[in-house]
Amino acid sequence: MKPSFYFYANPFQPRSTEAARKLKTALEAEGGQVFAEQWLAAEGGGKPCALEKMPDDIRAMVVFGGDGTLLRAAGEAVKRDLPLLGVHTGTVGVLMQGDAEAPEKTAALLMRNDYPIVSYPLLDIRYDGQSYLALNDLALTRGEHPGVIEVSVFADGEEVFCAHGDGAVISTPLGATAYGLSAGGPIVRHDAQCLMATPLCARELLLRPVILPLGAHITLRAHGRDRRRLQLAIDGQTLLPVTHEAEVEIALASDRVRMILPGPPHFFDTLRKKQVIWNLQDKQE
Repeated sequence: MKPSFYFYANPFQPRSTEAARKLKTALEAEGGQVFAEQWLAAEGGGKPCALEKMPDDIRAMVVFGGDGTLLRAAGEAVKRDLPLLGVHTGTVGVLMQGDAEAPEKTAALLMRNDYPIVSYPLLDIRYDGQSYLALNDLALTRGEHPGVIEVSVFADGEEVFCAHGDGAVISTPLGATAYGLSAGGPIVRHDAQCLMATPLCARELLLRPVILPLGAHITLRAHGRDRRRLQLAIDGQTLLPVTHEAEVEIALASDRVRMILPGPPHFFDTLRKKQVIWNLQDKQE
């Protein structure tokens, strides 16, 4: 039986389609087969197959795009316990370790089925009787409303801080270089065993981000005097309207996401290279 792979891509990134076609060709030359979403299959990216209906014998998922694309695919990969390989064709791509310019090398790696895999923690988020998983972060914010909101953060029953501002974000180590970093949070190596609680635009001058144990049970409580609707953002992908008296429970999930690592994990070297790219993009805009 041919080794099978599933391709998931950002349809708004032209480089994603091109990179998927090249890797598909390289994999087929090595004796593999590729399945992909209908739109990507129509562009020559594999055999058509919906994400939620992929065959049971898929060996790995390959994601083309930026970090947001990988975050959208992660849930299905976790559900099926499939390793993920991110091929960077987007703008940020801290989580994307694959090289779009080396399809033959990537195909050989995948076909060997003997590659390093790193697992990362997930957050189990519970609100209003529903459960959600987060790979990067979750943020309780004021949403579209212009006023200040009050959010309290508790860890294992003890109040960590109460922020008056735009809200608060809780980040995993993998999400340390995402929303939390933009809000003034620390840079944390992805294999660190901790969580970050970062206030968003708080008016308290001495309020700073806080490092918490990875296994801490965290509660976010929003306070308010009116009936305004706030927003809970999970990995920047799932946006939920919440009440002004929302209470969100966060704990370490039993599942983990598994990612294929094509080379040594040079975290800070990668971060410096990405920073150069981000700075150039800013100057071009």
